[in-house]
Amino acid sequence: MSLKLINLSVRLARSGDCRNIFEWRNDPITRSMSNSSEIIDWEQHTNWFNGSLNSKNRILLICEKNSIDKIAVVRFDISKTGVLVSINLNPKKRGKNFAKGSLTRSIEFFLKKYPLTKNMYAEVNEKNIASKKTFLGVGFEKYKVYKKNGYYIKNFSSNRN
Repeated sequence: MSLKLINLSVRLARSGDCRNIFEWRNDPITRSMSNSSEIIDWEQHTNWFNGSLNSKNRILLICEKNSIDKIAVVRFDISKTGVLVSINLNPKKRGKNFAKGSLTRSIEFFLKKYPLTKNMYAEVNEKNIASKKTFLGVGFEKYKVYKKNGYYIKNFSSNRN
């Protein structure tokens, strides 16, 4: 097991995470790699965040190192066709090999709550090399490119442990 995974924990997001996620989302590099590059204002963010916490179809997870140092937020949007997953790393944690471990642990956490999940999808900006490598590194396969995005899938129906 990677050292980066040993002290990495995952928990459900809570109201105290709102400010961190707001700052991470509005980081210039995050915005340049996102499908939506505009700056989000505080009111818009808090409405989205509170709606996400109360949604039955969205799960927000926080990845932490040693249960105190926030690494990333991983979002799961649940639909009839599968689960759309995305990750946003704390900008201070970029380049430190936390993305793959955070995504792996978050998927494990999610599957314990939703064990019948058959497919997960990801939509990644083609210029976001780090995210593409992260999703491929945890077993997603690229199945198409459309406009500026690559689309990835991970199937769970045939390889449950």
